[in-house]
Amino acid sequence: MIPTLAGRIQTRLLLFLIIGLPITLIYGYAIAGWIWDWRTIQIFVWFLCTITGLGLLLDPVYIFIQTTRWDRDWPFAYQFFFSWVEFGIVFFVARAGLIPYLPDFAFQGGGGLRIAGVHFLLVFIPSFLALLGPLQAIFVRWRFKGGQLGKM
Repeated sequence: MIPTLAGRIQTRLLLFLIIGLPITLIYGYAIAGWIWDWRTIQIFVWFLCTITGLGLLLDPVYIFIQTTRWDRDWPFAYQFFFSWVEFGIVFFVARAGLIPYLPDFAFQGGGGLRIAGVHFLLVFIPSFLALLGPLQAIFVRWRFKGGQLGKM
């Protein structure tokens, strides 16, 4: 598939809504000790929203990189790599306290990278696998329309 900018954005937002957000809420609920503690859960929701927002901002850069390739495609290895780059950027900026809507204590201490990394893995792996298979089976034309969901 050769993703278009609109297709990248639509696919990213769809995966955020149907996979990322539910897993994030469950993970935050588990970290909070299986009690509804919004103060804890919101850290993970905002963290995921920030990674998604950064990805949306970087999508035009990814489209530019894609144009430099001879076949203009975007291999899944690139997606895998750049997803981790987005995670790393957001994690270290959050850990430095430079994201105003994340609490100061977010991801501080020795276990911060582990907690954030597990959260990212729990969201990334199902999203990546959904992109490789079920998404292409459910939205048959998605693959031929550059990732755009509404085009038939």
